[in-house]
Amino acid sequence: MTANGIVAFENSEISWPRSVRFWLLLIFDIPSIACSIFVLYHLLMNRKSRYALHNHTIIILLIIALMFQLTDIPWYLDFIRQGFVWPQSPIRCLTWWLIDLGFYNTASLILVWTSIERHILVFHDRWILTSKKRFLIHYLPLFILILYSIIYYTIVIFFPPCHHTYIYVLPVCAASPCHLFHPILGLWEMGIHGCLSTILVAFFSISLLIRVIVHKHRRHRVFRWKIYRKMIIQLLSISILYLLLNFPIMIMSVAHLCGLPAYVGVEAQQITFFLTYWVMFLLPFVTLSSLPGLRKKICTIGFLKCHRQKTFTMTMKRIIRAD
Repeated sequence: MTANGIVAFENSEISWPRSVRFWLLLIFDIPSIACSIFVLYHLLMNRKSRYALHNHTIIILLIIALMFQLTDIPWYLDFIRQGFVWPQSPIRCLTWWLIDLGFYNTASLILVWTSIERHILVFHDRWILTSKKRFLIHYLPLFILILYSIIYYTIVIFFPPCHHTYIYVLPVCAASPCHLFHPILGLWEMGIHGCLSTILVAFFSISLLIRVIVHKHRRHRVFRWKIYRKMIIQLLSISILYLLLNFPIMIMSVAHLCGLPAYVGVEAQQITFFLTYWVMFLLPFVTLSSLPGLRKKICTIGFLKCHRQKTFTMTMKRIIRAD
């Protein structure tokens, strides 16, 4: 987005009534928090799930989503309730920007690595046979990405090479830290963290699906589909969710760079940015749907409860009849 485009975006608010936004966010946030905690509990407490390499990036994404759900959304709800950001202090805006922009883009970078790593786990599992290889190929990239995000967003938000403007009468203090206006940092933010991340997720997810289909149809090659099916479906499900809500933003940003007037598409951008909250809302449910073992456990618990209720009802009927 150009500087003029950012200004137009900064000084406006989505046209949807605040009451509508309030109930939409509240209705989705509560079950999303519950689902995030439930799935995280399963992945962390189950030893096999906890040590499975393909679950590590998913666990990180779920932790980011949960932190987002517990901070960003309640602050947005409080803004709608009061009509302004409270407390009206720079630290509130800085913290909100760190979570709203920093956490979200960190999740995007983690998803990019997830889509790349799935190729390694499925087709090049020999690369991670030893503990040294696992450290270099699996753990180190994750550590570098998280460390990079922490350092980068701490610097550009808390120690920027420019002066922030705090607008307390708009959600997320207008969601426009000053580094977005910077000729280099702004381009880096939009180009690398925004557009390139979206393109890479799409490319590596689609290419993984194509490689899997090709390998399955080559009968002379042994492909353990049952072993890899879960991690492939897991990635594709999360990638589709991410791309559906981020691709329109990327297209609009590129269009502004190519000369589209700044005032064109501002309302559409406001709507698409608001809808990106649903990436965090739906992530735990998409993850849950891609974990067949956990789904079976839920169904089993539900069946047992239903069976116990039926047994109790039948017993009570027999007692009443006997009396």
